Amino acid sequence: MIYLREMCGAFILFAFIAFAIAQFHQDTYTVEHDRIEILKYNKSFVRRPDFQVLYYNDSVHTKALNASGHFLTSIQNNLLLEITLYRYVGGAYRIFPINVTINGCDQNKRNIFGLQSILRHTNFKECPVPTGYLYLHYYILEEDKFPPHLPYGKYKLFMDVHANDGYWFIGNGNWYGAIVPKKKN
Repeated sequence: MIYLREMCGAFILFAFIAFAIAQFHQDTYTVEHDRIEILKYNKSFVRRPDFQVLYYNDSVHTKALNASGHFLTSIQNNLLLEITLYRYVGGAYRIFPINVTINGCDQNKRNIFGLQSILRHTNFKECPVPTGYLYLHYYILEEDKFPPHLPYGKYKLFMDVHANDGYWFIGNGNWYGAIVPKKKN
């Protein structure tokens, strides 16, 4: 009987946390992009991949993300993104306690972190990933859909991309940027 109560309590706590995370809204920080670098990519899947951080609006210094590449093979199965986050501490990037693997197609449908808005800035509309030239133009993150209370500082996000349930390597690279307090008007 005690075991059943503990299980029920754990389930209710888990459900409450999941509901709270799904409903969060933050307005205390902004994400500043610095640069993106491609480390490796599979030339049998993609040609001429390019990622850029550029100013979208010079008057307010808003930075956006651009990306492009020519996909030679369609990706029919899961597009797995293994993400490792590092924080700049003591003169070096040190691992931050976030290391997750997500299904990119599934998370986009669920609009996690507001990622569904990416579809307004690209010719890629849904999974499976088609062959041909794909691009992303002037994408600005929906920061208000990010988790609240992230620590300020400089960060590096390493992403390793695989397809077919992790069997096919697509590419990997680093994003560099910072989480800074939002400027009050």
